[in-house]
Amino acid sequence: MISASIVALSAFVLSASAGQIQSRSPSFWNAGIQGCVAVPENADGAPVEIHNCNTEDLKLQDWNATFAIRGATSPSPITIFGGSKCLDVTGGVNKAGTKLQTWSCSGGPNQKWINNLDGTFQWAGSNLCIDLTDGKINDGNQLQLWTCDGGNQNQKWGNAPNPDNGGGPQIILGGNTNNQTDDVKGQPFCIGASSNTDGAAVILAGCGIGNQGPNPSGTNFTWSIPFAPLTGQIRTFDNKCLDVPNGNKADGVKLQIWTCSGGPNQQFHIDQDSISWTGNGKVLDISNGISAIGTPIQLWTAFPGSLNQRWQIDPVQGPR
Repeated sequence: MISASIVALSAFVLSASAGQIQSRSPSFWNAGIQGCVAVPENADGAPVEIHNCNTEDLKLQDWNATFAIRGATSPSPITIFGGSKCLDVTGGVNKAGTKLQTWSCSGGPNQKWINNLDGTFQWAGSNLCIDLTDGKINDGNQLQLWTCDGGNQNQKWGNAPNPDNGGGPQIILGGNTNNQTDDVKGQPFCIGASSNTDGAAVILAGCGIGNQGPNPSGTNFTWSIPFAPLTGQIRTFDNKCLDVPNGNKADGVKLQIWTCSGGPNQQFHIDQDSISWTGNGKVLDISNGISAIGTPIQLWTAFPGSLNQRWQIDPVQGPR
């Protein structure tokens, strides 16, 4: 997703504007809630905690962080309160179990973080990552550093609008780098609707950045996405929704938009880094893995790790 959103990208790295940093631990999804990185106050030494995203004062969970799409980010701060406070390693202690806090931003090594493709936030220069302490989802659980493990669900994080209420506009950003020409190599694409008429094709579209060519006339790539429990309709303008034609469950079925009805053809689940058709084991997939404007978006059996099936939801943001 990125349209009118002026978002800086390089090497397929998204520089996100202010928003939530959400845990991707399945424990939150199973509980029907969203877990946000938050702080109790604007003060040096305030503990960095997990908190229910929907019961917290928004300013206490409104972060600026850089998220990776196709490559790890450069070391950078994670800031809050308009950039005055940074996520900080308490005492600079390079040890698993060290708790995290906020501190006035100094540019020092205690405040530099790398977001990796596996969803981890790694303390730059170490093998330690931000970790949901003991996997506990209760409000006030202070986050810690722990040895980085891309398979550890306690270390997986994603970004979301603040509040994350499904109100949009949002973009669905992704795109394999297969068969990209040199002038757009590594640049992300967005899922778009070729028009707002029933039956219009759902395609890869340019996100309004870099050297991507113009989209077909009438293409829209902003959406309203479901929120916790993250199942529902994916809506665009004029009461149109992402739709599976005739409920066809075969691999390779090309998606369309259709007038929103609330029917099973229009029910999708937003997973950690994929979008699935609810209850059918199929996910959104780039046809033939070709990242180019106009490539149809299809359904395909879920294949873990496939870049053709990897998507990130982000808010449309203006310049800050």
